[in-house]
Parts: sequence; structure tokens; C-alpha cells
Amino acid sequence: SAVTNSGGVNDSRDEPKDKNLATVLVATLAWTIRSDPPFPGTNPSDRRSDLAVEVLRIMFVLQSKSRNDIDKDIMTEMGILICDILQLPNADFRAYDTKLAALNLLMDCPLDYGQYLLLNGGIPPLLTILTLQLNTVVVERTGSGSADAAAILPILLALTRLSAAGVEVRRLIKEGVFPLGSEDDFRTKAQAEREKLHGSASESAGGVRAKNMAPLDAPKGTVRWMLVRLMTWTESNVKRCASELLWALCGGDATEFVLRTGFGNAIHMLGIKGLMALPKDSFS
Repeated sequence: SAVTNSGGVNDSRDEPKDKNLATVLVATLAWTIRSDPPFPGTNPSDRRSDLAVEVLRIMFVLQSKSRNDIDKDIMTEMGILICDILQLPNADFRAYDTKLAALNLLMDCPLDYGQYLLLNGGIPPLLTILTLQLNTVVVERTGSGSADAAAILPILLALTRLSAAGVEVRRLIKEGVFPLGSEDDFRTKAQAEREKLHGSASESAGGVRAKNMAPLDAPKGTVRWMLVRLMTWTESNVKRCASELLWALCGGDATEFVLRTGFGNAIHMLGIKGLMALPKDSFS
């Protein structure tokens, strides 16, 4: 017998059932996405999008329960379908809801799947989702703390996970947050900031060679400005996950992290990473 994530005993006889269920679910999802008329359809009675969302939710549960027991070919087909789903237009809310449901499967996806997304145009749609969800949470401010978390955590976790999939994947995600067109200005400001500390006693305190209190380059309304805003959000999971994504995009470089986010915003994360001594209650 195998041990489940909860520590309970999982009868190995359940494994063929999980495999068979996954096979049916993937086939059903393929039909909803690829059948005619083109998904999600124009007829209000077309409920394929509802079915797709439910299948993706069940697959998320099945993935977390017994991913290692699911046939590799089935998981490969599922990966192809997710990439296809990410290419759906955002204008139709039914298609967009399907894309959001697919995000849950990316929060703990195999790292090599990031390479597949990179090669098949799956990263740009994720960056678009990031922008749209950030606008919902930061700009529109229509939800509560729990609503904020539900709206933004999946895309934050998915992009953080994919950032570990390789240098090229992380570069593409980073360029979506910190556009190349703004990097010359950022580098000029960063160099000036480093020179302020040159030779001072605090130059390398905690491995951080920057003390700017605010981000050097995060104009209001940009993706990077919205992410930095989330670093001090009242919902603790949102705050932590936004910080983890930015930390990952900076390659774990504490100085770059402070330069891009500001010392005041970064100090909590620096404490978590063991680079700053903070009172214990600051981690609550």
C-alpha cells in the first residue's frame, strides 16, 4: 500500500481507478475544448465551459492525491490541453473562467512542463492573466481578503513555480513584469543607489547592497507597481506569494530585490530568507 499526503493508508487497488478516472476526464476535457462549434460556443445553452471547469477542478484534486500514479501519456495529453486552453481568448468570460481553472494545475506542475509552455507560446497568456487578476485585486478592489486570495494566488504560485523551470522561462516571465524598455532607466538608478553605499559600514549588511526605501522604477499602474503593492497586502498569503514571485524573478539576489521593490516593502521577505533579524511577531 501507499501513503497519502495526509499520512493515511491508500489501498493500492485505488490506483487503477484513479488512472481510469484520469483517462475519462482528459478525454472529456479534450472533447469540450476541441469539438465544434469552436469553444466556448455562441449559444447560451452551450454548457461545455461549465463541464471543462468541473473537469479541471477534479483533475486538480486527482493530481494532488495521486499524480505519480497517473499514466505519463495521460499527463502529456493533459499538458497539451492546458496549453491549448491558455490560448483561448479572454473576451468571453466562459473561456477566461476555464483558463483560471487550469491555473490550479500549474501551481505544482512538473518543472519540465515550463519548457513545453515556453516552446508552445504558453507563457505570454499567463502574463496576461497576471495583469488582469492584478487589476481586479489591486485597482478595482472589489473583493474581501479571501476574495483577493482566490483571485490572485493561483497565478502568483503558477508563475513562481514556472520561474524555477529554467533560465529562459524565468527571463520571459521577468520581462513581462520588468519590461526591457524600462531596464536602462532602472540600471542607471540602481548604479547610483549602489554608489551611495560604497565604502559605508552598511554596504553589505545582510548581503544587501541597497537601502532605497521605495522601488527605483515602479510607475503607478504597471504590473510591477501592482505586485509591489501586494507585498504589504493585509492578506498574509497574498503578501507572501507576491514577494516570493518577485524574489524568484530577481534570482534570489537580495540587492536586486531591494532595488526593484524598496527596502520598506522587502524587509519582511528578507527576514524570511534569513538576511535580516526581525522580531518574531513580524512573521505573523
